[in-house]
Order: sequence, then C-alpha cells, then structure tokens
Amino acid sequence: MEADLVAQLRRLGIEKGRDALKKKQQRQPRRSIESLLPGRLFTAEDGACFVTEQSFPLTHSHGARALGELPGLATATAARMGEATDLGQLSFSDLLFLDTETTGLSGGAGTIAFLVGVGYFDEEQFTVLQYFLRSPDDEPAMLTALEEQVGRRPGVVSFNGRSFDLPLLENRYILNRKPPPFLDVPHFDLLHPSRRLWRDLLDSCSLVSLERNVLGVVRDQADVPSSVIPLIYRDYLRTGNAVEMPRIFYHNQVDVVSMVTLATRLCTAFERPSVELGHGIEWLSLGRWYEGLGLTAEADRAYRRAIEFDLEEESLRTALFRLGRLLKRAGRREEAAVAWRQLAALEKDGVQGHVELAKYCEWYTRELEQAAEWTRRALSLVRSWPRGRRAKVHHELIHRRARLERKICRKLTRGVRPRQT
Repeated sequence: MEADLVAQLRRLGIEKGRDALKKKQQRQPRRSIESLLPGRLFTAEDGACFVTEQSFPLTHSHGARALGELPGLATATAARMGEATDLGQLSFSDLLFLDTETTGLSGGAGTIAFLVGVGYFDEEQFTVLQYFLRSPDDEPAMLTALEEQVGRRPGVVSFNGRSFDLPLLENRYILNRKPPPFLDVPHFDLLHPSRRLWRDLLDSCSLVSLERNVLGVVRDQADVPSSVIPLIYRDYLRTGNAVEMPRIFYHNQVDVVSMVTLATRLCTAFERPSVELGHGIEWLSLGRWYEGLGLTAEADRAYRRAIEFDLEEESLRTALFRLGRLLKRAGRREEAAVAWRQLAALEKDGVQGHVELAKYCEWYTRELEQAAEWTRRALSLVRSWPRGRRAKVHHELIHRRARLERKICRKLTRGVRPRQT
C-alpha cells in the first residue's frame, strides 16, 4: 500500500522524504496560490481566505447534460424519492451545491476542510466559488464566508455530505466557537439515491465512477486522485509552494458541477425512467426503490420493464419474484401466478415460485392436487441442496405435503356415496 502511494505521488510530481523535498525545493521556485489562480481575498473580522470564482452558462454541457436542465425540474421529485422531504417549495435555484477537500479522509477532530467549493444558479449561469486555506489560520474567515453563502441559499445539495462533509464542517464551526449554519437546513444527498439505482450495475458508486459510467463526464489530466489530495496539501503547508494546488481546485470544481448533472439524471430517471434507463438492472433497482416508497403502480411497471430485458438469470428470478409478491399483496393473484410460473421454470436452487404456486392452488383456486404437485416438485429440488441449507425448507414442505394429502383424502372420502343394500 505504501509503495503504491509513493509511486502515485511520484507520477504526480510529488516526492516523499526530506532529501527529496530539499531537491524539489532547489529545482522549483516557490509559487503562491495567488500567482497561480485568479482570485481574491475574502476578508472578515477574524482573518482572510483565498477565493476563486468561475461561472458557466446554463447552456454549458457537463457530460451528457446541460446545466440549465436542472432548474426546470421540481425539487418535489427529491422529496418523492424519500431523500429530502423537507425541501418543500424550494427550487433547485435555491440550493447550494457543496463539496470539500480535507486534510484526511476519515474525519475526526483533527481533520479540516482546506478547500470548500460551493455552486449555485444565478440568473443565466451556474457559479462555483472555492474557498481555500493558505494556512490553517485562515479557517475562521472561510467559515464566515461559508456561513454567508448558506444564509443566501436555504438548502444544500451534496454527495455523501450527510455522512462526511456537513458533520466535518459542523465540527469545525463548533471548535471555532461559531454556530453551525447547516442545522435544520434541507439537504439533498445524492449518494444514497445513486446507490439505490446503480449499485447492482456498477462496481463502485463513487462520484468519479458515476461520471465515467453514467454521466458521460471525462476529467482531463489536470485531475488528481482523492486519496493523495491530503498529502499534496500537507506538502504545500511544509514548502509554501502551491504549484500542485490548481489540480485540487480543478478536482473540487468538477465535483461541484458533476452534482448538477447527477441531480438532473436522478430526478429525470425517477420521474421519466423510459427516457433515461437503458439497462434491465436499472429498472429492477428502480422497481425496488418504488416499492420501498409504497409506489405500487410505478413498481409494477418497473419490474415488468426489467423482465423485458436480457437479464442474467439471477436478476430475472429476482424481478419475477418481486413482481409476483407485489401483485399478490395487491390482490391480483391471477397475474401473480403468471409471474410465479415463469419463476418456477427458472428455479434450480430456489423454490419460491413453486411454493407460491402451491399456496395459490391450495387457498385460491382450491386445486388441491395441483398444489400437491407443486409441493412435490419443490421437494425434489430441495433434496439436492446441502444439508444445512435444506433443513428448514424441507421440513416446511413435508408439513405442506402432509396437509394437502389429508385434504385430498377428505375430499375423496366426501365424494364416495354409500352402497345400496
């Protein structure tokens, strides 16, 4: 791990060790952040911090989306997703998009946010402000500047901000004896809906992975991996040379702007999935999401759409089972039975479809012989399972078969007329 990190740092032009640091200092003149990036100082009573600003027209495409698409969407969709029920009557133009770069990735009292990027819609553009600590002494001024921005925008959008960015910033406010401005602020965290929709399709739901696989965003060579950002900043604090810092500014800016594209993609996929979704796994995940929110009709359509795709067998079985269960709960048992039959035809190491068809025939259609046949088929499958796995299911099926046989026997007995003498 250490060797990999050293190699990664060297590729970025950063060398570890006192001797390497001295050599680099001799090769490179010190450059201040002000000489490398256009910006200004934000001055407050408790100090100053460096600020950069860049604006993008709403027609600017970031990945496959124009930035101006998001303000036209309703934040009520985010509330309907179950992610930000307190957004109320706000629009996306009222929200502050926020991302931090920190001195550590694990949080904790000693971790500070040395770069905070915020973005917001302003008339015909999307503006990104980035607040930078030239030294840790600049933190009070940065916190003041950030508080002003939060005061102007009554809601926040983040990516994993609920678990990381906002708790870290709140801790920094408290340690600086300032009231945290994020308490009770409506918050739309994009990580959780992204996982709901894409975790079964992608190896990772990191923002960079979503950019590459979902959003169509391509970062250029100026980018820097998140894992080495804390080390670059520590190197800057030791040397006073900010020559590598523009790469972190670029990384942070792309993070902020990508949240706009991601929010657009998520909201559109949730409300108009036929326009957005092109993979059966996405439809299956969306069906689960809808079902969890009690949106039965939407879940029904999503599961049926998933089944139309060329899914792998395990995913197809999952879609059929969930569709059948959804229909059964809605009292649509005949439709559920169609899904159960499709599921049973695929089952080799499962018997859910068989068991549901046995229940359907026993309790709904009263076809006891058919119920017994589905139970026998299930038993034949279970017998091939490992002993530890089959014990409970085998016991339940034996119990079901015995009950059905008793019912069939009573039915036959009632149907026999006494002989005339």
